[in-house]
Amino acid sequence: MKALVKSRAERGLWIEDVEEPQIGINDVKIHVLLTAICGTDLHIYEWDSWAQQTIPVPLVIGHEFVGEIVEIGSNVTDFQIGDRVSGEGM
Repeated sequence: MKALVKSRAERGLWIEDVEEPQIGINDVKIHVLLTAICGTDLHIYEWDSWAQQTIPVPLVIGHEFVGEIVEIGSNVTDFQIGDRVSGEGM
């Protein structure tokens, strides 16, 4: 799958092919329909002192999204495949 990745410890972000995540028993897999770039992502792009001290490289970035659940783990009871969800990971 394509993802926005901080793959090098320098200014920039790159769209790369990464392995599709596998879910665990307590997880859901979300097909992302829309996403956004936020202030944190700009710090990561600029590779400022905060990012250099905080962000491990490589890292798939992105924590603001809306999407649809396409797979659920065996322990998940509050969501169903097809549910529309949003997330903001701060």
